[in-house]
Amino acid sequence: MRVYLKLCIILLGVLSSTAVCKAQSSWMERLDESLRKRDVYEKEKQDRIGEDRKKVAAALTDEARYEALYALFDDYKSYCYDSAVAYAQQCKVLAFRMNDRERLDRSRLALVFCLASGGLLSEAHSQLDSIQYATLPPTLRHDYFERSVLLWRSMADFAHDVTYYQKYITKAMAFQDSLIRITPEKSSKWYKYRGSMFMRNHKHKEALECFNNMLAMPDVTKHERAMACAEMAWAYLALNNEEKAIDAFAESAICDNETATREITALYHLSRLVYKQGDHERASHYVHQALEDVSFYNARVRKVEISEILPIIEQGRYEALQHERNWLMAAGCLFVGLLAVILISYFAIRKRNRKLVEAHSLIDAQVKQLEQSNGQLADANTQLKEMNDHLEEANTQLKTLNQQLTEADKIKTAYIGRSFYANAEFIAKLEKTYQAIDRKITTRQYDDLRYTLRQSALNTEREGMYASFDATFLKLFPHFVERYNALFAEEDRKLPPDDESLTNEMRIFALIRLGITDSERIANFLNYSVHTVNTYKTRIKNRSTAENEQFERLIMEI
Repeated sequence: MRVYLKLCIILLGVLSSTAVCKAQSSWMERLDESLRKRDVYEKEKQDRIGEDRKKVAAALTDEARYEALYALFDDYKSYCYDSAVAYAQQCKVLAFRMNDRERLDRSRLALVFCLASGGLLSEAHSQLDSIQYATLPPTLRHDYFERSVLLWRSMADFAHDVTYYQKYITKAMAFQDSLIRITPEKSSKWYKYRGSMFMRNHKHKEALECFNNMLAMPDVTKHERAMACAEMAWAYLALNNEEKAIDAFAESAICDNETATREITALYHLSRLVYKQGDHERASHYVHQALEDVSFYNARVRKVEISEILPIIEQGRYEALQHERNWLMAAGCLFVGLLAVILISYFAIRKRNRKLVEAHSLIDAQVKQLEQSNGQLADANTQLKEMNDHLEEANTQLKTLNQQLTEADKIKTAYIGRSFYANAEFIAKLEKTYQAIDRKITTRQYDDLRYTLRQSALNTEREGMYASFDATFLKLFPHFVERYNALFAEEDRKLPPDDESLTNEMRIFALIRLGITDSERIANFLNYSVHTVNTYKTRIKNRSTAENEQFERLIMEI
């Protein structure tokens, strides 16, 4: 089966390589789009011809009639050979009747163009010889040289003898040189004539430069662009750049199609290049379209040119179709064989699949049992995890309680020791006071007794008690003042008079830090009223940068 698959892949690769799938240039795509609009451009051409015919019918003078007839010749000269010749003859007859030498020479030059384009070179030469160059006005000298170049080039193209070819092409180049000399330098026509001269001298790069300069000019018509692009295509072919040649022929063919040019179009030459690249369908389409154009133009010499390549392209197209048909037949046979192999393999695989289904059923049952066991283990793990969480929570609470007990024990130890020392001092002072009072009473010194019992002594004792409290508290909480002030803005911070004392506000929250949260107990200790204590607490909380509800919690964290 693997062998058949490999053969199938190889066959598909060959088929895809033989199919016409070459990348299309953007110019060829635009050409195809333009050819689809051929009827639109044809109608535009017919409308212009209809307008010029109306001008002929409406002409009141011979001069106006001549100009209208010449305009019709200009419409037909690259569109329909017979009509172009007919209108050129009418122009000649009318100019002869008018005895107008300039218009007569102009009509003869028109006939030279038609006859040379139709392959009647001898007749064209006779018409050209009937024109006396010396009497030509400057306005017709360009046309005279252009028709001379066209005639001698056409004669060179049809000459099969090298000697005659060289003779005719030399004459054509001489007229081309004269044409360049009478043309304004660096005009569009000057670049056109120089480009043609370079082409005949095989200077293709210089020719391309001239034609590019010409196409950049704003006064270049579409018909002139078509001729310039065709010349550039031949230059690219001479430089072995076939891709650019195809693009140039395609652009020329677009301009020919849009101007309804039927004389000889770039489609003919483009079909040969496309055929060479293997795109037989498109080559056939282009060459048939070109044949239709020259048939409409009705010049036999042009038909002969296209008839030479048409059988070759059609034969190539037929061979390509036959080649594809042979491959399709081979592919059909291969696919039939492959289908048989697939059917045999299908039944074999189906038999194996039944056994696999049974094995899968057994495995699924065992997997379900394992899943149930895993579910029970997961439940047990969940319960263990919950128990661990409870234990961790209990341990955390115990740890917090132990810290609080340790802190309380530390505070208790410090304050018990301090209270023993303070009580001893207080008893000694009280003993001295009793002795002094007894002496005063015995000696009847009552005034001195009143002085001894004055209030200031009590205040001094209270201040001593506060100082003792502050010193003991700051030993327990040495960073209290710093962290307390951190709860306020810089301008609201207050410092105690020394490192071993607290302010009255700090003393309130020092008592709260020790766990004394009852305002009445705080008031009794500090000799304040309860209202004063609450006022202090509210004022301090409002000044703090912390939330009021969070202030006491932050104090407890110090």
